[in-house]
Amino acid sequence: MRNQKIALVTGASSGFGELTARLLAQSGFKVFGTSRRSGTIGGGVEMIELDVTLQASVEACIQTVLTRSDTIDVLVNNAGQTHASLVEDTPIETALRVFDTNFWGVVRVTNAVLPTMRQQRSGLIINVSSLAGLVGVPGQGFYAASKHALEGYTETLQSELQQFNIGVSLVEPGFFRTHLDRSMLRGSRGISDYDSIRSKIESAISEAISGGGDPRDVAQRIVVVARTRRPKLRYRVGSDATWVPRWKTWLPEGWFMAGMRRRFHLK
Repeated sequence: MRNQKIALVTGASSGFGELTARLLAQSGFKVFGTSRRSGTIGGGVEMIELDVTLQASVEACIQTVLTRSDTIDVLVNNAGQTHASLVEDTPIETALRVFDTNFWGVVRVTNAVLPTMRQQRSGLIINVSSLAGLVGVPGQGFYAASKHALEGYTETLQSELQQFNIGVSLVEPGFFRTHLDRSMLRGSRGISDYDSIRSKIESAISEAISGGGDPRDVAQRIVVVARTRRPKLRYRVGSDATWVPRWKTWLPEGWFMAGMRRRFHLK
């Protein structure tokens, strides 16, 4: 019997992914991390090149992992594309890029890993979602839509895979200090009616990220989930991810929406 479990973490070159990969390795996992560009992060993590938007790249990555380890016990779908733009002001091409990474990228990698997990009748898939998968965040409409899609997909997947002893979980972080605002897509159609609020939205999002929590909290939660024998479907991380969805449930809709507009400088 194998003593060391094998974990694959996508988007492991920075942020949540890098921290998660390192902590999993420190916890005794043999860890493969992925990045769109070749490179190393150390800490006992073996990096593999992967672009989750390309089927051939996904297949090559999973085959490489299976050649080197024979199996995959834990998959952490962390690779993602952040985005800040008003809905009408967002070019369709940009919206498609967000979905291709945040939703279809998860589907591609998961589908490539599932035959192995079904064969061994065990495994765990952890999908990294967001507060934006629980509520609509102003200025991040298509990012929120992609994460809402991920939530529904994951919930369904959990029901369908339970018969194979494969666990499926969502980790839902709020705003954390990950510097994600530096890599956000900001494509704009330049609709003049939005000129007065476009910069306010981006400023509010940057403020929320810079004032967020320690990203290690998210990585540590993912490791806890990975080591849990019977993990739950959802794990919310951070005070905003915990309380904002509760306020959405408890408050009258008009009050909640007014609060969200104020939070993101849309008074």
